[in-house]
Amino acid sequence: MSCLFLFFVFLNPAPSDSKFYPQTLLYDGEIRLANVVQLTSGGVNAEAYFSFDGKKILYQGFDPHGSHRCDQIYLLNLENLTAGPQLISDGRGQTTCSFFFPDNSSFIYSTTSKAGAECPKSVCEGSSPPKQCNNSYIWNIFNGFNILLTDSTGKTHYLTDDSFYNAEGAVSPDGKSIVFTSTRGGDLDLWLMRLNGTEVVNITQLTDITGYDGGAFFSPLGDKIVYRAYHPKTAEEITNYFQLLNLSITKPLQMEIFTMNADGSDQKQVTNFGYASWAPYFYPDGSKIIFSSNHHGNHSVFNLFLIDQDGNNLEQITTNPGLDMFPMFSYDKKKLIFVSNRNGNGFNVFMADWIADSANLHTMSPMLRLFAYLCNFSNCSHCENIQSKMLKSHLRILISVLKYKLLTCTTVDNVENSPQAYHCIAQLKRWNVECEHLCVGICAFV
Repeated sequence: MSCLFLFFVFLNPAPSDSKFYPQTLLYDGEIRLANVVQLTSGGVNAEAYFSFDGKKILYQGFDPHGSHRCDQIYLLNLENLTAGPQLISDGRGQTTCSFFFPDNSSFIYSTTSKAGAECPKSVCEGSSPPKQCNNSYIWNIFNGFNILLTDSTGKTHYLTDDSFYNAEGAVSPDGKSIVFTSTRGGDLDLWLMRLNGTEVVNITQLTDITGYDGGAFFSPLGDKIVYRAYHPKTAEEITNYFQLLNLSITKPLQMEIFTMNADGSDQKQVTNFGYASWAPYFYPDGSKIIFSSNHHGNHSVFNLFLIDQDGNNLEQITTNPGLDMFPMFSYDKKKLIFVSNRNGNGFNVFMADWIADSANLHTMSPMLRLFAYLCNFSNCSHCENIQSKMLKSHLRILISVLKYKLLTCTTVDNVENSPQAYHCIAQLKRWNVECEHLCVGICAFV
């Protein structure tokens, strides 16, 4: 998987006390997520990004049993999931890093197809790989990756056309700029491409510190950029870094999250964990950053975290004992999409409802938490004073009328006493129980 997707040798989840609930696709403690849906099945799928209207996603995928031998780009219509993914790359070479324009029909991705139809070979795939390949973290930096734009009519335009690595591209909210990573300057730096329609106006360099800068995305207003970076410090680290780059690989054992203005000024380090923090994306209001990191214990485990731009108020979002990565918020602030190996069967794309206000969920009783989480704090704010006993009574009636069971929570009493009560929420919503109807039926008794 390219676009600097980790070549993990550890694909088995690490031991964990975090319980998984297959019916909801959630682990214990993932109170920010609800209604989780698995959008792909099997193979290696990654880098899924919403269209601006939230109706489609683009992602890169590889099926070892399919006809394509390396990653291709797929489009999935979220309003018609039964139609399945649509291949939109040409099936030649390696493809990676797709992103929509604001018109929701034009998009970019990077491809090696100009260099040939075959998949590019990593130096680590040969019969006698160099010693530098002996590591869990190996990212390929294939030369010949160029950025291709497909416009709303389906016509393609190469925005770069050279022998360098040009990938990890993201489009600005106004559709006039693309930030991307390139080796055109002799190092892995971030560059800004200005567009006039499908024509490139100019390309300027944003970063020039020795080391890798990549995986960049614009803020919702387009005035800032968030990215991941590894900057070797010692002479030995710098020498090793360029030796690897000459082999078209890198080992990002330590990456941190950075921000800067869209013109490259005011570069600031956000995290300082000393491990691999990567795949950052701005929170919908631009105040926070969601990212993937392994800093919190077993370093083969990557979870999603939320942090303020100034590096304060770190919050763990997922508790998967495996890998969660590539998070992105929908532009309407309601959904989170990410890639995970939860639920087995490879790396897949998952989409969840985002619970923006989760603060009260930690202090409410399990029963009240269940109800508040279901209503997403949108319709029942005046229900916060409802007594658990009264809510319990009316919820018992509701469950009886619906004639459903709450997963393993077979009785209301079990729900009341279960620390995993919020895991029943997604199932309730899947039963199409309208929250506002619950409010009318229950809050009326307050």
